[in-house]
Amino acid sequence: MAQSFMWNRITLPSSHVFVLLLFAFATVTVRADGFPSEPIKIIVPYAVGGIADVLARLVGARLEPILKQPVVVENRSGSNGTIAMQFVAQARPDGHTLLLGNLGTQVVNRYLYQNLPFDIKRGFQPIGQIAATPMLLVVAANSPANSVADIIVSGKTQSAPLNFGSGGSGSASHLGLIMLSTMAKIDIVHIPYRGSSQIVPDLIGGRLTAYFDTPPTSLSLIAAGKLKPLGVASLERQPALPGVPTIAETIPGFELLSWLGLFAPAGLPVDRLKKLNESLRLVLAEPNFRKQLINQGNEVLPSTPQEFSEFIEREAIRIGVLVQTAGIRPE
Repeated sequence: MAQSFMWNRITLPSSHVFVLLLFAFATVTVRADGFPSEPIKIIVPYAVGGIADVLARLVGARLEPILKQPVVVENRSGSNGTIAMQFVAQARPDGHTLLLGNLGTQVVNRYLYQNLPFDIKRGFQPIGQIAATPMLLVVAANSPANSVADIIVSGKTQSAPLNFGSGGSGSASHLGLIMLSTMAKIDIVHIPYRGSSQIVPDLIGGRLTAYFDTPPTSLSLIAAGKLKPLGVASLERQPALPGVPTIAETIPGFELLSWLGLFAPAGLPVDRLKKLNESLRLVLAEPNFRKQLINQGNEVLPSTPQEFSEFIEREAIRIGVLVQTAGIRPE
């Protein structure tokens, strides 16, 4: 009996210690695995105030209450987005540093740069697509051209060159004019600028024939009577511009979307990828936000990571042929 009593007296405190240690371990584990455990940074590869920057801030503000952490937008512009890409590719793959990537960074740059210190295809984990914006072919309001067909006829019959502005080598606006030149079999002179803020005055002033712009930046100028839309580069007409025909109605198959999505460094744990994707999809399902994006000329395209990855690879094949055929080089 004495031995039994002593056994109970000795083991009882030990069992208490074991329970306490188990509880402490569980608490530490929950804290360690509780994601996110610190503010999340969305790295934008462009300057403050642009479409990508504005969209990143809108999405970030709506992610905060879902993830219960601040979401900070950080702009790292330059070198066609490769500065921002390198920063994210070399960050810890813990889900706290994300990239707002697009057609240019994740697809076009594969063909423009061969010796980057990171792998564009394998260095990033797609999280989910946010939106896609069909490019819009616009001319000055007083331009004699009233349709895509008018531009094509001018290119085939007039001796004066068709001067198209773009946001720079490899930009979506540059790809648009290459696609139009190739598919319509007309010559177009490429005049690169540093941004739409410099292009629009020259377009309105008659120094440029046309320009492939994004609806979010051109809609206000169209409403003000300064620009005239000729065609949208999607396969279906857009709700924000229901009276504007698609370019595909004149040139079958013509489609060019400037899309945006979130990426993490490669190696992101599956559970964190799932949480980020589900959180992003909740943001895009919010009716007022969805309506806001659509009214600005965007197509809202929530996706799984796998769907987004497959979409990017299809774009890489389609756009890659265009980039290589045109011999585009970084500026």
